[in-house]
Amino acid sequence: MLTALLLNLGDTALASALHQSSIAYPLVSSAHILGIGLLAGGVVIMDLRLLGAIRRGTLSDLMPLMSRLAAVGLTLTIVTGILLFSVQPAHYLDNIAFLLKLPLIGLALLNVLLVQRLPQWRAVLAGQPVAPVLKLTAVLSLILWLAVLVAGRWIAFM
Repeated sequence: MLTALLLNLGDTALASALHQSSIAYPLVSSAHILGIGLLAGGVVIMDLRLLGAIRRGTLSDLMPLMSRLAAVGLTLTIVTGILLFSVQPAHYLDNIAFLLKLPLIGLALLNVLLVQRLPQWRAVLAGQPVAPVLKLTAVLSLILWLAVLVAGRWIAFM
């Protein structure tokens, strides 16, 4: 049932317009890349700061800004990703890299939710030192988001 619903995205007027336009699809693809850059930029800066590889800026000042940047990037990436998917849903549903990318995104987002629920996260935002559990989640975050990027790029070669 879910597969049928996803395949029907290719029959929408929006998908047809993207498919037929010589400029719309490249613009959506460019917006997708912009979203990836904003997301990755925010995530990498936060994670490297938590790990101590970046020492400039206080965590309480840097984290809310980078979180918002990453959230804007994630939103843009999801919206444009759905639009790009709608142009060739059958192709993507048969693509092992795409099918790998989706659960990786899910795991990365679960990591974000976990971090935001940890008392150590609230402590860092209040100016306390970074707890080991946050360093562990930062390493996991870097690995997961890098894996998402690799899987996303791999889609084109499958």
